[in-house]
Amino acid sequence: VMCRNTRPDTLDAVLAKLREAGADIEVGEDWISLDMHGKRPKAVTVRTAPHPGFPTDMQAQFSLLNLVAEGTGVITETIFENRFMHVPELIRMGAHAEIESNTVICHGVEQLSGAQVMATDLR
Repeated sequence: VMCRNTRPDTLDAVLAKLREAGADIEVGEDWISLDMHGKRPKAVTVRTAPHPGFPTDMQAQFSLLNLVAEGTGVITETIFENRFMHVPELIRMGAHAEIESNTVICHGVEQLSGAQVMATDLR
């Protein structure tokens, strides 16, 4: 995947977690290239924090990454309450996850399935 016209210098925490998940990442002044080489990602642990920490608006995407990754990943939301409304919908698609207060524990599965879901939080 190649993203152009972007600011890699504002995404250090996100890029670090993608590398930890196994992505081969290259960055330029205004572009990012990411390649998983056909492999499933490895589950990662994420704790949201104000900038320059891990952005709260990326935790849903990393929940999904963890839900199809190898292993078990944990995401802890420290900024906002009730930010895991997407997880029950992903469970309907075959995801294995538990919500415990401000944390979601994601157990990776090889594949999710189509299901009727509801978009409860459009962030």
